[in-house]
Amino acid sequence: MIASLLLLWVCVVGILLLLKSWRPKNFPPGPIILPILGNILELSLENPLKDFERLRKIHGNVYSLYIGSKPAVVINGYKAMKEALMSTEFAGRPQDLFVNDTTQRKGVILADYGSSWKEHRRFALMTLRNFGLGKDSMEERIHGELQHVIKTLEKSIGSTFSPQVMFHNASSNIICQVLFGTRYEYNDVFIKTIVQCFTENAKLANGPWAMLYDSFPLIRSLPLPFMKAFKNVETCQKIAKRLLAEHKSTRVPGEPRDFVDCYFDEMDKRGDDGSSFSEGQLSMYALDLHFAGTDTTSNTLLTGFLYLMGHPHIQERCQQEIDTVLEGKEKPTFNDRHNMPYMQAVIHEVQRVANTVPLSVPHCTTKDTELMGYSIPRGTLIIPNLTSLLNEEGQWKFPNEFNPENFLNDQGEFVKPEAFMPFSAGPRMCLGEGLARMELFLIMVTLLRKFKFTWPEDAGEPDYTPVYGVTLTPRPYRMKIEARATARTKDIWFQNEAVHEYKNAGETTGSLTSIGRGEPVHQIQNLIMFASVVLLLAVALLLVLVLFPTSRAKNFPPGPQPIPIFGNLLELNLENPLADLERMAKRYGNVYSIFIGPRPAVVINGLQALKEALVNKAADFSGRPQDQMVNHAVQVKADAPGVILAGYNPAWREQRRFGLMTLRNFGLGKHSMEERILGETERILKILEQSVGKPMSPQLMFHNAASNIICQVLFAKRFDYDDEFMKFFVSLFHETSKIINGRWGLIYDSIPMVRSLPLPFQKAFKMFKISHERRMEMLAENKKSRVPGKPRHFIDSYLDEMEKRGDNGSSFSEDQLCAFLLDLHFAGTDTTANTLLAAFLYLMNYPHVQERCQQEIDKVLDGRDQVSFEDRHMMPYVQAVIHESQRMANTVPLSVFHSTTQDTELMGYSIPRGTTIIPNLTSVLYEEGQWKSAHEFNPENFLDEKGEFVKPEAFMPFSTGPRMCLGEGLARMELFLILVTLLRRFKFIWPEDAGEPDFTPVYGTTQTPKPYSMKVQLR
Repeated sequence: MIASLLLLWVCVVGILLLLKSWRPKNFPPGPIILPILGNILELSLENPLKDFERLRKIHGNVYSLYIGSKPAVVINGYKAMKEALMSTEFAGRPQDLFVNDTTQRKGVILADYGSSWKEHRRFALMTLRNFGLGKDSMEERIHGELQHVIKTLEKSIGSTFSPQVMFHNASSNIICQVLFGTRYEYNDVFIKTIVQCFTENAKLANGPWAMLYDSFPLIRSLPLPFMKAFKNVETCQKIAKRLLAEHKSTRVPGEPRDFVDCYFDEMDKRGDDGSSFSEGQLSMYALDLHFAGTDTTSNTLLTGFLYLMGHPHIQERCQQEIDTVLEGKEKPTFNDRHNMPYMQAVIHEVQRVANTVPLSVPHCTTKDTELMGYSIPRGTLIIPNLTSLLNEEGQWKFPNEFNPENFLNDQGEFVKPEAFMPFSAGPRMCLGEGLARMELFLIMVTLLRKFKFTWPEDAGEPDYTPVYGVTLTPRPYRMKIEARATARTKDIWFQNEAVHEYKNAGETTGSLTSIGRGEPVHQIQNLIMFASVVLLLAVALLLVLVLFPTSRAKNFPPGPQPIPIFGNLLELNLENPLADLERMAKRYGNVYSIFIGPRPAVVINGLQALKEALVNKAADFSGRPQDQMVNHAVQVKADAPGVILAGYNPAWREQRRFGLMTLRNFGLGKHSMEERILGETERILKILEQSVGKPMSPQLMFHNAASNIICQVLFAKRFDYDDEFMKFFVSLFHETSKIINGRWGLIYDSIPMVRSLPLPFQKAFKMFKISHERRMEMLAENKKSRVPGKPRHFIDSYLDEMEKRGDNGSSFSEDQLCAFLLDLHFAGTDTTANTLLAAFLYLMNYPHVQERCQQEIDKVLDGRDQVSFEDRHMMPYVQAVIHESQRMANTVPLSVFHSTTQDTELMGYSIPRGTTIIPNLTSVLYEEGQWKSAHEFNPENFLDEKGEFVKPEAFMPFSTGPRMCLGEGLARMELFLILVTLLRRFKFIWPEDAGEPDFTPVYGTTQTPKPYSMKVQLR
């Protein structure tokens, strides 16, 4: 054993020595290089700018470091920067970095230096110039967008306002008018999606995960946070391609309306001559220009107003100059800048301190070359540290503070020092510099003329430290807005612009929220510890592979060969493993095993096996595993497991018995519950009536309604749909569902050693902790107002039961009550809402089914005000449609995991006590032989030859046996009453411009239909 360990250690050391990196002769100096890691431990992965400056002081203005095994040269200071960037020998782009892979090496910003890049850049410069860059037409577009900014600010006069989203949307709209000839409302899905994707990718591309991606090619296929950037680009490309298709269908060749039309004209002109112009190139080209025209400008504006509020004397002097120059004029023009030296100085100083693109975009050498006496081979990665230039001593009067005097001479005239390069310099200088300068001047002058911006008194001291990424972003802040008495700006010159509503982009984007500007999601605070863990994991992996092979016990169900540590994790698609589980069932049978890390689990498929386990041998298979992510995240208190995840024991039995009894007492299956559901349905009707004749997105509506219905049972209270409580819990259920049964939940369960790392699953823990605190607050409020013995709702009943049992060692406690409330709230919200969403998705796309439902509803309810649950017995077809919707929705595809309570057998296999059991409900809901049409939506699956409703034994969307869902009765009542009421009042139509419906759900603890819109018509 000792000899084996020594031999292994010698091999590891030998490999490390072989992988050690060496600097070539006369290559720029730098810190000592570690094998594999390079100099990654020298840099803060959160923000390496201070480390670059520290290394510059040690090694000089031109030094090298290794990103993994890849050499890079960092250029600092005006002299070295000018020598490098003005030369074509440094104008290449590396093609093997994170940013290249995400953008598929298309577009113009990241294209390598060559003929294709030159012709695309030349085309862009010419086209942008033709469409008004620097001319009156561009000014008019900016002023037009400014009116929307002014309206937004006027609504907040006298109060505080967060400007982040507003400036991003405005900047995005201005470049949209150049690219696509249209602008979008600030709440439009298009603009919210694009801005969110740009914001997230800007942080990812220069953040810790991108650096790890670039440093360690072996991890690039792992499901780590950098994968989010690939999804964002894919989302943006889908939207861009849709816009291009719209343009192609409406364009008139030779009469271009915008950049996209010009590109199509150029493609027609070049034909099939081997040109680099193509639609695929255009979609990324448009995104390049959109990103460059959005993020940098908006972040500079955010920085500008942050500093102006922190330096009110500078803001006041700007306003005095503006008032003097513009007196008697309706609006500023770009030419007015020549008469506003102080304003020009302030804008340029804002750009300098904003340092929006601190490391430019990476360059690489196009040939073997020299710089400042050092030899640099062809293809070397070049990092232009623009930060060093913009803060360089000797280049600025006040390099380390905000002072417009940096751009004024002794006579108060505007001057621009050579070291001012916020847009980089040379052949790779930013394409949109002219547009950005015009936007900054016109927007800042117009807003300062009309408003006074003040730092809120209760906001503490301003924090000027930006959030690091490809672009530096000010931390989120609020501004207090006052209308200026001296403002002479008139609104008469504003002309309404056509607003194009970009519909149904939601189906490619998922649920969207407002853009947050908080700190990066994944913080790595101690890099030395992080790197040490990486090395230790590598050595540990080698040891385990050699010493600890994984094997199945005798007569244990068969399955794929597990890999030490990982088990069968690599056999599964971490995004959605259902197809893989089906594939294994075909190979190994309906009862097979997989290893989740080192832990064995048995997957049960098909009616026969599921019935034997969950019904016939229910006592043996009704346990719950207690060491998975869902247990650790949800169970805030160790002695309060709730009821869904509790182990199979007397405490669980008495809690479940109490739950069933109390739900029944509070109207489950009685008229009181019907009244609650129909009352909530009235609110749905009002929302739909407001959307008659136009598309609307039903996702939040159904989640809020389902949540409110169970809230009335739990708390005897309903909430407005925009209430913070409602929004938080709907968001909690939606997000944690995706995390727990997603890739990060699988990784957490498979590899225990990663559980304390700052990975995405930590978000679920934080959210559940907050939810526990909120439930405790609500419990405290209810305790103040309750009258013992007179329960108003579930909470009062539980507290009465606690008092009745006293301190007799009962499992009843306040912490257990909070866990119980979460169980019921989640079970009563997510499954019902997702089933309703699936039902209406299918009904819109099977209009003959919808029509037949409505005929039956009209006949049964003729002359009646409303439906009752008893009416279901008279509506066999509607019943069949609802049950078929549940089957196809497959809302809880893998149920909730079980575990064996003792050594047992199943279908001839031996299964030890404590084994995790995965009931694959998907397999039985789509099982051949159990359904007339197993793989398609067909209500006939629930109708016999006489047209009467029948429920096949294989229908178990709520699972079966002792662990069957507590809220089955409530869910059935909700689905029937809501669906019948809505179909009686409205006709639901799939929007004509929405393309083909996508019935593939988003996988999680519960499966959710992809976001869609529905067109609503009154019947």
